[in-house]
Amino acid sequence: MPLKSKEFIDSSDSGSDNESGAKATSKKPKAKSSDGKHDPPAKRAKPNDEDSGAVASKTGPGGERLYEIGKSRYVSVSEFKGKPYINIREYYEDKGVEKPGKKGISLTADQWDKLKSLMNQVDKDLKKSK
Repeated sequence: MPLKSKEFIDSSDSGSDNESGAKATSKKPKAKSSDGKHDPPAKRAKPNDEDSGAVASKTGPGGERLYEIGKSRYVSVSEFKGKPYINIREYYEDKGVEKPGKKGISLTADQWDKLKSLMNQVDKDLKKSK
């Protein structure tokens, strides 16, 4: 008698062979079906410190994150020709959509680092002028 594809022959000497000399034991485990009912929920990436909600931001028209620094003024990070730029720019509204305006500046990563290194001195100068 031919065996079904899901059965196999046990070659161990257990002493209880059936008449055909083959012993049908267990079947192969079934492949796990993914019907979605018993699957665990998908894991979410852990947020970074910046993403913890401490700093409010919104998504700009190009998909970049915009950090508001004043009315219609935002800081964002974008990429141009494969290089990152920090944009400090005024935005205007056109047909219900905020768009970047002409007024603003784009800094390279080196210029941004230089500006950050000058922050303490600029703060001191600002306090003197008050």
